[in-house]
Amino acid sequence: MMNPFTPGATVSRAVTGSSASVALGAGGGLQVMVTSAAGNTIAFIKFGTSSVTAAVTDTPILPGTVQVFTIAADVTHVAAIGTTSTTLYFTRGDGE
Repeated sequence: MMNPFTPGATVSRAVTGSSASVALGAGGGLQVMVTSAAGNTIAFIKFGTSSVTAAVTDTPILPGTVQVFTIAADVTHVAAIGTTSTTLYFTRGDGE
């Protein structure tokens, strides 16, 4: 039986050439849906605690895509970096 993704709170992060983190939304579960704005900019993300930083060697997020990640229970933040500006949206939730 397949359980559709059930979204919780969404937060956004404007991505620039410097790493910056954002606290993930409250509620939800151990999955995070990452939605990238359309365009031609690749962003890179890394999950962790409040001190997490991202580098261009971390997980790439292609423009105009949606990806779902399973995260550890102790993950509270996500950091992002890019070569030019774009926006990423992070929605915490549960499902498949």
